[in-house]
Amino acid sequence: MIDEELILSGVNRKNEKAWASLYEHFYAALCVYVNRILKGSESTEDLVQEVFIAIWSSDKKFESLQDLTRYLYRACYNNALVFVRNNQIHDTILNSIGATEESTVDDVYALTVREEVTRQLYMYIEQLPPEQKKVLLMSIEGYSWDEIAEKLGISVNTVKTHKSRGFKSLRSKLQDSVCLFLI
Repeated sequence: MIDEELILSGVNRKNEKAWASLYEHFYAALCVYVNRILKGSESTEDLVQEVFIAIWSSDKKFESLQDLTRYLYRACYNNALVFVRNNQIHDTILNSIGATEESTVDDVYALTVREEVTRQLYMYIEQLPPEQKKVLLMSIEGYSWDEIAEKLGISVNTVKTHKSRGFKSLRSKLQDSVCLFLI
């Protein structure tokens, strides 16, 4: 469970627990993002870690988790481009990420949005009551209402109720989500 205000204030105060939580919630998504730009480079994780280290070392303060998220993605993007330039493969990678095609830039942007929404969706599913969480995760895996009811030993109507309440909770959480800045 992530408490955005606690993380934000902790990040601004250089609190190690808050940084650990921030790292846990953003590291994997940022690695995927950078990896798409670098096309499988072994330096992806190092570049993402450098962003976290640079923010830790700076005096930069963030007004909101949304500002911090923007900053993380932009810094990772910039680090990836510097890496490309410094390794003299800049033309090949810039062409593949959109220097010659506008639609490729849009594709990278769309993938970024999808990855961030997916990360937040699973984070919010983890916060749901256990019954709703089980039903939603089984639905995502492709189980039908009848199969879920049978596996959990509950009625189909109970499955529908848990699923409906879970979706309602997720909609309200995603509505206020920090990923809206990406859309």
